[in-house]
Amino acid sequence: MPALALAEPPGRYRPPRAGVEAGAFASEVLPDEPTITAAWLLGRVPDALLPWPLLRAGRAGRGPGPDVREAAARLPSGVPAVGDVEVHRLATDFARHGHGDDPRYAGLLLHLVWRDDRGPAERGGPVRLAGGGLAPTVALEPRFGTPARLEAAATRGPSGITEPCVAPAADVMAVLRGEGRRRLAERVWRAQHLAAEVGWEAAWRTLLDRALAASAGRRHEGAAARIAIADATTAALAAPHGGEIVRALAQAALTAAGRPDVFVAPAREAGLGQRRAREAGWNAMLPVAVALAAAYGDLDLAQAAHALVEAWPAPPPYGRTRALGALVGVTPQDALTAQGLLRMQELWCMRGGCGRCPLSPEAASHPAE
Repeated sequence: MPALALAEPPGRYRPPRAGVEAGAFASEVLPDEPTITAAWLLGRVPDALLPWPLLRAGRAGRGPGPDVREAAARLPSGVPAVGDVEVHRLATDFARHGHGDDPRYAGLLLHLVWRDDRGPAERGGPVRLAGGGLAPTVALEPRFGTPARLEAAATRGPSGITEPCVAPAADVMAVLRGEGRRRLAERVWRAQHLAAEVGWEAAWRTLLDRALAASAGRRHEGAAARIAIADATTAALAAPHGGEIVRALAQAALTAAGRPDVFVAPAREAGLGQRRAREAGWNAMLPVAVALAAAYGDLDLAQAAHALVEAWPAPPPYGRTRALGALVGVTPQDALTAQGLLRMQELWCMRGGCGRCPLSPEAASHPAE
């Protein structure tokens, strides 16, 4: 028997893990964390496994810290709770990686794992966070059974038979850009209704403040700082036009000649970086310009705004659409495609619509009655 023992490839042998019975070795195939994360972001984790109704899956994290950021759920009290989700293959990885003492993980909403390999006293219970909080642990293995089934759910949708997000590349791009236009149209609609309620200038300031808040990222930027930035941006835009921001926005679109960076140049002059200036341009400047064109029947302004929309560059990849982008094989090269991914994620993936969305062949085989 010694010869048989020596013949075993050394790399296959691992000592038993804590909490795992002797004979179960680490060479066992487990799903990797990106697959588990993709299953979460794409809405493949059944609601029945969760301790409360999920409102938003969140976005993929970047850099050190939790794997998923800004998820939201409705607590039994009815109050929404926002927090992060940490993903592991094994529940004991949480302690092994030192997360229990790391303040970056103090705001966890959920600990999502493939297998809860802790001892009987802890299994099924929450993990303790830095600061004394608790986060429920949800294990996927009892529901999916094998890593292959989890991977099939993540890549092939709930049916596990056909890939719901597979279509010819040209069709995918056309669908995504169309969805991006619809998402922008929703912003224009909001701008129109805001203007009807509070006037154009107040509507502009409301949209700009929202855009600045959404694009602040991980900056510790308070309301006073945002007001100062909004004041500087508005002043830079309106200065050449006697302080009239509405005329300034229309003129900026007309003179940009389809060049987004020319359109947002005043925002850059006010101190915004390129990425944030483009975000403010897309989420505040463009919606107001398009709404103005519609309100006053200005065809020249409408055409100028359309040229800007078509040419607007893609932002850095959004964490919440990273899994969907990988699934459809798309890296956005323009803002419309990036916005289309966001709309598909929000309208279909996060609402149990897998297999029914415009990118799903399954939808064609199950026509609406």
